Amino acid sequence: MISVQQLGKAFQQHYIFQSVDFTVEKGEIISIVGPSGTGKSTLLKCLAGLEDITEGGLIIEGKDVTKVPANKRPVVMMFQQSLLFPHLTVLENVMYGLKFQMKSKQERQKKAQAFLEKVNMAPFANAMPHELSGGQQQRVALVRALLTQPSLLLLDEPFSSLDNELRQETRDWVKWLLKEQNSTAIFVTHDIEEAMILGDRVAVFGENKLQQIGAPMDVYHQPNSRFVAKFYCDGLMLDDTSFVHTTRLQLLAAESEEIFFLSFDGSIRNTRLKHGKLFYDVSLPALKQKITLQSDRVYQADEKIKIGIASQQDIVQLT
Repeated sequence: MISVQQLGKAFQQHYIFQSVDFTVEKGEIISIVGPSGTGKSTLLKCLAGLEDITEGGLIIEGKDVTKVPANKRPVVMMFQQSLLFPHLTVLENVMYGLKFQMKSKQERQKKAQAFLEKVNMAPFANAMPHELSGGQQQRVALVRALLTQPSLLLLDEPFSSLDNELRQETRDWVKWLLKEQNSTAIFVTHDIEEAMILGDRVAVFGENKLQQIGAPMDVYHQPNSRFVAKFYCDGLMLDDTSFVHTTRLQLLAAESEEIFFLSFDGSIRNTRLKHGKLFYDVSLPALKQKITLQSDRVYQADEKIKIGIASQQDIVQLT
């Protein structure tokens, strides 16, 4: 188990984050998501030992590693770029990860080849990094990292340089491999959908702290703060402490006489088609907000509409 205990990091007396506290179970994947500049990558560097921890501690499998240097921690970190050795083949790159564990080159080669076969990468064993796609390079980097069997794998936006199709394919493969190897991992991204897909739990970072952590859909439907509601969830802020999720909102024609607990007048600003369904960008002047809602009814640009909330139970009270 990994235990992050009241962790804080400051640069020149300015705190990037404070009081970060959570645990990661063996084989669990935690997705850390938040806006740019909230300290997500800095947190990973602190866990890896690449940045000093200002306050708090880090326990890995019962051992306090807070002051342990990076090269002595059972932690491997992957970055946005694969960082493969350009002069080595795929097999040689993977073998390099075992260099400090096994003295025999033959033993390293045998283990690396077996692992490449296990993850369907054997056909690329003799390829050079420049002959691989960006997604394939990241796969090789992940194989190299996992072959060392680290107690904790850290992934800092490893798919950000890939196009959408390749990103999705690589992401799905990475999740399969992490689960197949029962690896413990912390994954950083600014992409909410990606965080929800990859993580067993999601940790939302913002305003110099860990705002909320929980199962992806639990956090999505039950945000605990205004920040989480606005950044991570789809819905409307009625005031500073009241939030309504998109799934609890009804889009209706302005002349509708249906009775609601609350309703707001608005207008259609834009129409989009996604996966065969119509989505409308709606402007609500009274709340000074815009929201996107799905409806089977066809509305026209600038058409007047209303948004209805059926019951008080549909409103989430934030702390």
